[in-house]
Amino acid sequence: MWIFIITIIVGIVITLLAKKNQHNQTLSTSASENESFADNVLYTFEIVGEQAYQENLRKIAGVKNKQSKFIEVMARVFSEPLNQFDKHAIKVEINGLTVGYLSKEDARQLAGKIIDTNVAAVINGGWLDEEDEGSYGVKLAIQSLNDLQGNSS
Repeated sequence: MWIFIITIIVGIVITLLAKKNQHNQTLSTSASENESFADNVLYTFEIVGEQAYQENLRKIAGVKNKQSKFIEVMARVFSEPLNQFDKHAIKVEINGLTVGYLSKEDARQLAGKIIDTNVAAVINGGWLDEEDEGSYGVKLAIQSLNDLQGNSS
C-alpha cells in the first residue's frame, strides 16, 4: 500500500517538474524564431518612452551587432503616484533600471489601482544601417491591462 502511495507522489512530482520545464522552454524562444513569436503570440503589449532610456536598455541588452536582438527578461511594472508629470504614471523597470512607461491612456485606465507586479518582457531591436544601430523597444507579455492587477510578485 505504501509503495503505491509513494509511486503516485513521485509521479505527480515528475509531472509537475516536466510542466515547469516545458513552460520555461516556451519562454526561451531562440532568436531565429523570434519575429513571429514576439509579434503574434506572447510579447504583444508595447510600452512608451523607451527612446529616453536607450542607455539603460544598452546596459541590459548590450551594444547591438548587425543582427536583430531579442532578449527575454522580467520587468517590474508599478504605479508611480509621486511622478511630477503624471500622478497616474505606471513605470516599467528591468534589472532596477527604468526602460519606459505604460502610455498615459493605459495608465489612466488603471487609475486608483495600485500596480506592482513582475511580468515577462522582451527587449528587441534591429540594426538600421552602417551609421545607425537603431534603438531598442520593450514589449510585455500581457494580453490586457487586467493582467497587471492583483498579481503582485
